[in-house]
Amino acid sequence: MADLVDKETPRQRSPKYLEWLRYISAYLILTYGTRKLIGGGQFASGQALGSRPIGSLSGFELTWFYYAYSHAYGSILGLTQILGGVLLLFRKSALLGAALLTPVMANILLINIFFHIALGAEIAAFFLLISMMMLLWQEREALILLFWRSQPIETQMQSRVQKIAAAIVVLLVLVNVVVFAKYAVR
Repeated sequence: MADLVDKETPRQRSPKYLEWLRYISAYLILTYGTRKLIGGGQFASGQALGSRPIGSLSGFELTWFYYAYSHAYGSILGLTQILGGVLLLFRKSALLGAALLTPVMANILLINIFFHIALGAEIAAFFLLISMMMLLWQEREALILLFWRSQPIETQMQSRVQKIAAAIVVLLVLVNVVVFAKYAVR
């Protein structure tokens, strides 16, 4: 009977530096996430910018004003960061936490860079994004298995249907681009 039980193959233990990176990242992300929820949220100061002419606002101020417009969005972002940060605290859920936080941190880094938020914010977001990518890299075999190797192979008929569907999508996108370019407000 014991032979019938599917024994879980032991996963390679993470290097110590990744464990510490996971905890440091969790702390920082939980800090940023809770800031978005407490005291009106991280973007609360953006509401005061509404009375100023838009041309007088810096990229930082425009971004804060934009995010302050919707308290719900800031709250969802904060809750996502809190969920991801909590998942990072446990080895068993760290992969899920890193997968959840990687696109969030990539977006935050791009916002920080292109809207000139602050050098310290850019450095922190870059550090957190690299940390999430390192955690994902450590589990690359599991991710490849999940997203590539375990996926079913299409039959010849399914492959033909997919090629036709892909051609239709490309054609519709091209038509959309032409129509948009012709009738775009200039």
